[in-house]
Order: sequence, then structure tokens, then C-alpha cells
Amino acid sequence: MLKRWWIVPTLIGVLAVAGLAYWGSSVSNDRNQLVTLINNRNQRAFLEMVGNVQNMEVLLSKSIVSGSPRQRMLIFADVWQQAYSAQENLTQVPMAGRNVTRTARFLTQTGDFAWSLAKKYARGQSATPKELAQLNELHREAGFLAAELNQITKRSEDGLLSWGEIRAESRNKLAGQPLTVPDGLTKIDKNMEEFPTLIYDGPFSDHITARKPVGLTGSTINSARAGDIAEKFLEVGSDQDFKVVDTDNVSGTIPAFRAYLKPQNADLPRVNVDISKKGGHVLSMLNPRDVAAARISGQKAVTIASDFLAGQKIDSMVPTYTVEQRNMATVIFEYKQNGVLIYPDLIKVKVALDNGEIIGYDATQFYMNHHVRKLAKPKLSEKEALAEVNPQLKIESKRLAVIPLENLKEVMVYEFKGNLNGDVFIVYINAQTGDEERILKVVETNGGTMTM
Repeated sequence: MLKRWWIVPTLIGVLAVAGLAYWGSSVSNDRNQLVTLINNRNQRAFLEMVGNVQNMEVLLSKSIVSGSPRQRMLIFADVWQQAYSAQENLTQVPMAGRNVTRTARFLTQTGDFAWSLAKKYARGQSATPKELAQLNELHREAGFLAAELNQITKRSEDGLLSWGEIRAESRNKLAGQPLTVPDGLTKIDKNMEEFPTLIYDGPFSDHITARKPVGLTGSTINSARAGDIAEKFLEVGSDQDFKVVDTDNVSGTIPAFRAYLKPQNADLPRVNVDISKKGGHVLSMLNPRDVAAARISGQKAVTIASDFLAGQKIDSMVPTYTVEQRNMATVIFEYKQNGVLIYPDLIKVKVALDNGEIIGYDATQFYMNHHVRKLAKPKLSEKEALAEVNPQLKIESKRLAVIPLENLKEVMVYEFKGNLNGDVFIVYINAQTGDEERILKVVETNGGTMTM
């Protein structure tokens, strides 16, 4: 009996090997199931995007054929919906990045162009010959895109394309490894770059996104001067001295220097400040420090932000909304000219609610848009404009304002804020025509007041 002492350890070894084999098989099965899940999810998003693009192509062809203004309005609304859905599905595909940038832009512009035409027909207007020519061009582009996407679909169905493998390679690219891109997606993006610039009446139009800032004044500065401006900007209202540790160039609509600064007597994260190369205007600032529990109120934050702007000698700014999140309050200011609120000239100031420090600033839109306007006298009186508002809305406040339309054209409006069945709305009535330009719903959240 004693000679059989080896049986127990041998049995344990066999069981251990069997257990490892089972564990390995289980891990392999789990991995295969995960790959299958990823493939199915990405495949579903991709196929839905293909369907969206095919629907866009069909709808665009119908819009060209249709002679009914009402029918065209409905078709354009459907095109917008399909383009929006295609964009959503494109974000779920692993390769929704550099290699499909132009494709994503095409979807955005097509949807917005269609929506602008839908609203035009809703106002009783018609498409111009130029817009009809653009419709034909968009129809051709959508047809090309649909055909190329179908080729990728066929490759996937033939087992030549694995979305799980592409996602894995995407991770490798983040680690500095080369990324193999499906030929179809690369071909699509390359061809989309050849399509002409789209000019139309909408916010994503190339001529709008490429517009030049109108609020920059002064001569060109160098990086040393930018550093001095950044230091003085941060030291306003602060008991700390800051020192520039590095500078960089920032390309974009407003060319700028980015200065990186640190407090001289504290070991805190670097603060980033962007200063325009023309005129040396501070466009933005971000202090990424951790913010402790709130000890000051949102109303106090508004006062601090207002004093900060005054210290920067930025005058005639009126706080309109405050959003509180993660112990920080973002106060939104608008410019006021001759008693009229100018919404395009916007500045955001972020206040830390633990000690009242200014930790964020964004004046990019202000310098993109700010100039002294020639404000025409309203053709409608306040009473006449109010007659255009739903009489069931109980008006709480009213004032004149300038707002941007979706094409970024500015119009003067009467702003009426009121209550209907417990909900708060803001209605904007064109001060010259009486048209209802926009309606916003005011929503109170834990983070403050929001408009939708």
C-alpha cells in the first residue's frame, strides 16, 4: 500500500492539467464570443449606415423630380434624418477617424443643406437654380458613396473583412503601430476629397466654417509678448505670480500662441493660455487643477466672474446663464450695445466653487464676432411683436436682442420669456418682419439653467 504514495500527487497533477485545459478552453471561448459580439455590433452599425446612405440617394433623386413644394419639404426633412442617422452609425464603426473625415463631413453638410431647404419651403420659398444644381451634385456623390459602401459590405459578407480585427489594429495605432485600413474606406475618403466645396445656407457650410474673425484688433505679436500677456491675464484678481515654462503654436480659425504657465511658488498643474497672434487677445485659458468641495454659491461665482472681466477691461458684458458642474460654475456673458443684447459676442468664465479662483475662460466666439453693429430701429413695436406670440404664454420678461440664425446671419429680435403649463420658454420674434425666428425651452437642472 505504501508503494502507491505517488497516486495522490499524480492525480492532483492530472486534475490541475485538466483544469488548466478547461480554463484555457473557457478563455478561448470567451474571446471568440467577444470577437463575435464586436463583429456583430460593428456590422450592424455599418449596415445601418449603408441603408441610411442608400435612402439618402433615393430621396435626393425624388427631390430633383418632385414639382410639389410640400412634397419637397417632406423629402428634405427625410434626407436630414437619414444623414443624421448615418453620422450616428459612422461613429460606431472602428474606422470612424482620419480615414473617413471627408465622408463624415459630406454627411453633415448634406443633412444640413437639406434641412435648410426644408425650412425654406416651409416659409413658402423655393430652391434657386444654384441650389437645384447642388442637389444634382449631392445626388451623384451619395450614389458614389452608396456604391462603395456596398462593396465593403460584400467583402464583409465574404469573410474578407473582420471588424474585430480592425478594432484591435486601431488600438495598435494608438500605441504607435501602423494601422491597416480597409481599402474601400480609404478609397471613399480619397474620392470625397475631390468633390467641390459646398456653399449653402446652413451652419456647416464651408464658407461659414472658413469665415474670418472680425473682432481682432492691433498688430501681430511674437511668442515672448504672448507670454507676458498670459502672465498678466492670470495674475488679475490672483495672489499668485505665474511664469511661462513653454510656448507652442496653435493653428485654426484664429492663429494663436499657446503659453504654458505655472505658479512660481506652488507645485500645481500647468495652466494653458491661448493668445491670438493678431492683436494679442486672450482667446482661452484652462487650469486643470482638482476642485475640492464647493464653499461658495453660484451667485457669488457670477460676481467673481463679472469682476474678473472688468479687471481684464472687457466692458458691457452681461451675465445671462450659469451652469454648475463638478464644483465649478460656468458663467455665460453676452455683449450689450445700446441696450440690445448681442448673443453672438459670447464669453464663458469658469469659477472654482471651492475658493472662487478663475480656472477657465473662453472668448473665441467673442473675437470671432465682436464689432460695433449698426442697429436698425425695429419696424415692429414691442406690442406688435408680442401679438405674434402664443397668447397662452404668460410673459415674464422681454427685451431686444440680436441672435444668429443657422446661416450665422444676424437679426434683431424681441426676446419674450414666459411660462406655459409650468414650462418656461423663450420666443424670438423678428423685430423687422414679425417672423417667429426661434423657440427655446428653459430647463432647470442640478447644474443650473439650460436651454434646448
